[in-house]
Amino acid sequence: MFPLDKPVILRQVAVATDFSECTERALQHGLAVARHFGATLHLLHLVRPSAFPYAADAMPILDEAAVRDCDRLVDSLEQAHRLNGINLRRHVMQGEIQEVVSGFVRNEKIDLLIVGTHGRSGIPRLLRGSVAQQIFHCVRCPVLVVGPRARGAGEQLQLRRILFSTDLSQESLAAVPYLLTAIRAWHAPCDVLHICSDPRGEHSRQMSDLVSTLDVLQDGEHETVAGHVLPGKPAPGVLGFSHEHGEDLIVLGLKPHRALYNGPMWSHAYEIVRHAECPVLSVRATPAESTRKGPASAHASE
Repeated sequence: MFPLDKPVILRQVAVATDFSECTERALQHGLAVARHFGATLHLLHLVRPSAFPYAADAMPILDEAAVRDCDRLVDSLEQAHRLNGINLRRHVMQGEIQEVVSGFVRNEKIDLLIVGTHGRSGIPRLLRGSVAQQIFHCVRCPVLVVGPRARGAGEQLQLRRILFSTDLSQESLAAVPYLLTAIRAWHAPCDVLHICSDPRGEHSRQMSDLVSTLDVLQDGEHETVAGHVLPGKPAPGVLGFSHEHGEDLIVLGLKPHRALYNGPMWSHAYEIVRHAECPVLSVRATPAESTRKGPASAHASE
């Protein structure tokens, strides 16, 4: 059976930053997550040559400027006492997403990568077009995306309600250990949501089985887990539900190199990330995990 209740331990958390105002919210969440779990926080800035196609000879100067920008950011965090109790490591690297970020995540054993959606340099427009596909094809660790409409985080991260959006496939269950960790850490009630064209019959039974499994896996916790099978289109349905119920985190389980809800890669997930009013945690199953048996059918998605 898929190890749904395997413990999730966050020891190494990374934030990708381009020093822009938009990535400040991602940094806020990175600081709060690292503080909550006692994790080392890695600050990653990537200078991409492709972003400066007419300045190849100036790359050493750009690298030096990036190091200075990173030092200024760390100094400002220290002066504001935002690093109290946090072990911080900084990384300024040159290269492209696929060749650098995957190696960074692997070599530093990153357990969670936190990114923003917009930027002017460094890792610009991280979740737009081909750049989005690059990072999610090459990074194996879970990714927490803080979109342009998402709320920031205080010194102590507060999750009052969590939404798990699932297509009821086996692959989506890869997100369950992270979901349970969040439920237990913040004692937050959880909504489990499946959006489909026909909410009757088999989908309702599978949702009932999944909710029952989550209740059992809480190990005596009394937080509410409620299942919802609703008609509609995935992205608008998830966003509308999240807005109506005031969710503080959306959790998505993604298939390996394929899209949530069987659409083109990130066709639905990207829309959720772009418009969500809260951060979105994406957990992608490995090919091995997608073939294991569990309480949800691998053929349930539409």
